[in-house]
Amino acid sequence: MTGSLLERRAIRIKQAWEKFIKTGILENYVVSLSIGRSWKRCFEKNINPYGHLEHLNVNSGALCKQKVNNNFVLSTAPFMDNIYNFVKGSGFIVILTNNEGLILKTYGDPVIRQKMRSISMEEGICWAESNIGTNAIGTCIIEKKALQVNATEHYCKILHDISGSAAPIFNPRGNLVGVLALIGIYRDSHLHTLGMMVAAVKAIENQLSYQEAQAGLIEANKYAGTIMGTMSEGVLLINREGIIKQINKAGCGILGLRPGEGHGRSAQKVFGENSPLVAALKDGAGYNEREMTLNSKEGEPLRFSSNAMPIIDESGEISGIVVTIREIKSVHRLVNRIVGAEASFNFENIITGNNKLLAIIDKAKRMAKSHSNILILGESGTGKEMFAQSIHNYSEYSQGPFIVINCGAIPRDLVESELFGYEDGAFTGAKKGGRPGKFELANGGTIFMDEIGDLPIELQPALLRVLQQRQVTRVGGSKVIPVNIRVISATHKDLYQEVQKGNFRLDLFYRLNVLNIKLPNLRDRKDDMAPLVDYFIGKFRIRTGSGVEKVSPKTYEIFYNYHWPGNIRELENVIEQALHAARGDTLEPEHLPENILPKTAPQKEAGKEQMSYSDHEAQIIKEALVKFNWNISLTAKNLRIGRSTLYRKIKAYNLMSSLF
Repeated sequence: MTGSLLERRAIRIKQAWEKFIKTGILENYVVSLSIGRSWKRCFEKNINPYGHLEHLNVNSGALCKQKVNNNFVLSTAPFMDNIYNFVKGSGFIVILTNNEGLILKTYGDPVIRQKMRSISMEEGICWAESNIGTNAIGTCIIEKKALQVNATEHYCKILHDISGSAAPIFNPRGNLVGVLALIGIYRDSHLHTLGMMVAAVKAIENQLSYQEAQAGLIEANKYAGTIMGTMSEGVLLINREGIIKQINKAGCGILGLRPGEGHGRSAQKVFGENSPLVAALKDGAGYNEREMTLNSKEGEPLRFSSNAMPIIDESGEISGIVVTIREIKSVHRLVNRIVGAEASFNFENIITGNNKLLAIIDKAKRMAKSHSNILILGESGTGKEMFAQSIHNYSEYSQGPFIVINCGAIPRDLVESELFGYEDGAFTGAKKGGRPGKFELANGGTIFMDEIGDLPIELQPALLRVLQQRQVTRVGGSKVIPVNIRVISATHKDLYQEVQKGNFRLDLFYRLNVLNIKLPNLRDRKDDMAPLVDYFIGKFRIRTGSGVEKVSPKTYEIFYNYHWPGNIRELENVIEQALHAARGDTLEPEHLPENILPKTAPQKEAGKEQMSYSDHEAQIIKEALVKFNWNISLTAKNLRIGRSTLYRKIKAYNLMSSLF
């Protein structure tokens, strides 16, 4: 097809696209059946044909899972290299996605990436048809066939300058596993690109078939001790007679055996006749994450988690079983990493110049070096968890997990199992094999019990026992599990009053309140108002697309006069709302939520005269100058303003006169 014919066809398709977008009427004689079906799907799903692609956030979690859980990317890499070397410099990007359109790998010249910078093609972006309308990748997945999408055949206008050729990749069982695509500028497109994708995919599918055939050989080599020896988990290979044929060094260490000592022994004698792995060998039913406890030669308990997978031969008979074991503490470390049980805040992250809060920070640092329980008191939104994380990171427990449990958010009948865990069959619906509680998961680190004042009275004796003995017993179990933890609790309630009301045990109150910190509310930290406002403006400016760079004096006056029942959390919310409403570079009162605006003239606190913003600022500057003996550099650094700004304000407020 000559260039002029291609151009006329492109113009005709564009006319058909514009007609369809405006009227929903499809000209079937202009566009192909696949493109027509795709346009209808996009129209029915209300995809915006004039939208942009900012919503396509990189899904790093999904991408990580894809790369870890299969070797699909590695299998296709040589073929992608060949294609890229062939088309290098011709203005194309080679893309590999999974079966949902998630981009796993891209190859492309910097020049073409720059040309197509407005189109999101990073690894982790999803090019499903439901995300960005008709496109070679997403439509190929739905149609399950190779196809090419050019220019205005794309449903979204932002893609009208590109051309894409894509072919689906099927595994040996006929399941769609991914898509290989070549994307480029439409004017640089070639007719042969689709054929190139089809040929490459055929080669990839042959490779996948070869790899699957090799899986049987890998299974036959499971007894290779060199492989087992490199594993950090314990691995055992047990034959159909129940004899341990192989056990690696890690497995011997977990079971309290010398290297090689377990080889040739009966699994029943090592693990006990009622062990789940012995049962798995008999009935062929594997299992995952079953906790087991054995006694060492010295009588010490050996706790570990095990998985079992039967080996089935070609006749369908059980020829043996593969067992992996891991120490419970390593399992807990893995769980904590997965659920994000880490403390991210340090004392340096606390924004303050308030003398009272600075003194509290110094006190908290001293407390962090002790092993005693700490109780943090303060209104909602004052930063109790931030202080708890900072204490954890400043203590010798900092390398351990930081486990948070909100005592007021867990259903009453689940609190005990959440705190202490449960054994297999402890109650209806209990997870098979049991589950560790928060105290077990926190072993070696810190447990932060937020809203401790909401803990049900009937569960307080059990918590008291744990705090006294540093041991837990799971619900439905009898084994005592020692824990080495730092306990920090927090509440906005007056626990002593709760004791008087009969809602909280006095002995538990004393046990928790060994050391305590009372955080000031925002009303008592008004000298921190400006730095906090600046911080939150900087935090939300990009997210909200706001151009706000400063705050008007009238707005600050409202901030200073408002009582802030939600404290810093409320201030953060107010700033984010206001930035959405603001259009200029200055935050004004009309941008603020109505609930913080004064209904009448600003009320005065009892016995106190309200200060204007200017008077308040002058007082703060004067106090800072006196504190630092009129050292301009130190004062400006403390106030987080420039020296020139400080000089200007000293002159504006006539502060030099106070020296004479």
